[in-house]
Amino acid sequence: MKLTSYHTDLCMQTWLQCETLLFQLKEQDISYSGRTRQVLNECATICLGTLDAAERQMEAVKTLAILCVGICEECAEILERYTDNVFQLCASTCRHCANAFAQIAKHSIH
Repeated sequence: MKLTSYHTDLCMQTWLQCETLLFQLKEQDISYSGRTRQVLNECATICLGTLDAAERQMEAVKTLAILCVGICEECAEILERYTDNVFQLCASTCRHCANAFAQIAKHSIH
């Protein structure tokens, strides 16, 4: 299975949502755990790396797709625990990204 602009757009959206939420957590008085911040940062980093690898058509994109699914799922699970809309929006974006990359990751394993 090949990465499409749909996948790269999702990577970009997920990276942007995670970075935006990280910024909001820093700037506003929103209660959250240290683990939440760590997973958001990891998710943003992996999504940006996957996006970069996809745009460069690097072979590493297959491995990064697997990591992307895992971190996006973990990030979504953690963020869904919060009731604030900014957390829920980011969780939804992470879920969409994980679902889209699951097919890429599945084909990378075989």
